[in-house]
Amino acid sequence: MGTTCKTSAVYIANKPLQDFLDVVDSIETLGYEDLFIADQALRKNMYAWATLAAARTHKIGIGPSVTNAYTRNPGLTAASMATLDELSDGRAKLGFGAGGHGVDKFGYDQSKLIGTMRDAIDAIRRLTSGETVTSTRDEFSLHEAKLEFKPIRDEIPIYIGGRGPQLLSLAGAVADGAFLGGGLLSPQGVKYAQERISIGANSTGRDPSDIDLRYLVFVSVSQNKEKSLNAAAWFISMLTKRHASLTALKAAGAQDSHIQKIKELGDIDSIPPSELRTSISPELMDLYTIVGNPEDCQTRVEELVDMGIKHLTLVPFSNEEKNILEILETFSDFDCISS
Repeated sequence: MGTTCKTSAVYIANKPLQDFLDVVDSIETLGYEDLFIADQALRKNMYAWATLAAARTHKIGIGPSVTNAYTRNPGLTAASMATLDELSDGRAKLGFGAGGHGVDKFGYDQSKLIGTMRDAIDAIRRLTSGETVTSTRDEFSLHEAKLEFKPIRDEIPIYIGGRGPQLLSLAGAVADGAFLGGGLLSPQGVKYAQERISIGANSTGRDPSDIDLRYLVFVSVSQNKEKSLNAAAWFISMLTKRHASLTALKAAGAQDSHIQKIKELGDIDSIPPSELRTSISPELMDLYTIVGNPEDCQTRVEELVDMGIKHLTLVPFSNEEKNILEILETFSDFDCISS
């Protein structure tokens, strides 16, 4: 067997509880390294579900992918993550990002995003290490804040999620790892991401190879490829239209005309997935997804491994043929996936 890659998974908390528990009860035996739960404020509560996952597992890392400094004050995040770390016996991992879909409905001013994230991460680390923190940013405030309990670990691993050049450089500068956001799955995209991580790491005297890089990929498995494409179409349309860095997408090889076609769509929430799919070019779809039948998916994973990707973070989308667990089971069987 040739080169392999590790895998983790992100669960979007909009399914029935039993669906989530089925995933939790199987994910360790399937060989996944971590289970992250999307922290989107108007979906099911991430920390409630993470607590369930911590109680029903023994090895995997658990945490949000990703939380933010807007809907959750960094002081609350520090206390919540330290609590989750204790519940899981030291397995908590914090995914941290802009918030994207999770903050859209709240009207926050994110014009100073990079500075806000940098200060929030610094505050979280200082709080979990026992310090007293004061911060008076417009985006969040802490006044002589100090955790009123002692965390079991001073440092909880922090992964910055994103794809824009400034976010990736911030990850290289201050984070333990990065969730390299969907839209970068090409040789050019991998090169761009690694260069931006290196710029950030070098700016703070760090070794870029010490940053744990995980490429986010939206996955759906079906014998009918159109069904699997439909399953991911809304999320890809939403990211491209509202949040994805144009610099990043173009660096990965996306064409302006393909991006613009999605940006010109009307209310994507009211457009059927089958129609959204027809607006996404195959080339753009490939930057975000691994979809199709099991053989197609294995071939695509092998291509990504050959690009130098060492860790894939799968975001599974159920379809008419397979639910979330069945999709994760399919990927765990691939020879190119290490367990």
